[in-house]
Amino acid sequence: MENCVIIYQSRTGFTEKYARWIGEELGGESYPLCNVNLVHLDEYDLIIFGGGVRAGKIDGIRFVDKTCRQFPDKKIVIFATGAAPQNDAATVERVRSMNVPKNSGIPFFYLQSGFNYELMQGMDKIIIAIAKVMLGRVKNKDGMAREMLAAMQGSYDHSSRELIEPLISCVKSQ
Repeated sequence: MENCVIIYQSRTGFTEKYARWIGEELGGESYPLCNVNLVHLDEYDLIIFGGGVRAGKIDGIRFVDKTCRQFPDKKIVIFATGAAPQNDAATVERVRSMNVPKNSGIPFFYLQSGFNYELMQGMDKIIIAIAKVMLGRVKNKDGMAREMLAAMQGSYDHSSRELIEPLISCVKSQ
């Protein structure tokens, strides 16, 4: 197996939890993106990057583009965490297509996490509050609108260590 590092951007703790689990399974260190300047990326064969999804974009994803330019021969894996269900293929594909560089061959994994309103800050909290009001005003809500509104009523955690198994298998098979 290769020498790896896990770099992550986490706002409410879910991505950090997954990064730590991945590090434990692969024997790699995990670092928040804000500390990446303290990490000697050139010393690693594999760089795993993870971030939470906001409006379809992975937080900190520019790190991947920068790393690909700086280290074109490095192996990179991307994972995203979000509140959407693991089996929501359309959402997962949309996140992948909006974030993974086209024709890069970079493996991508989506890991369901949760919603932690208490740890949200600033604009994130305001956006959720506005979305709750707007969804609450919708008459004749469809199933998706009802599910979204219910999901925003309180914090929950659907993260599971089992969800990292495909990523771990991918890395170990390289």
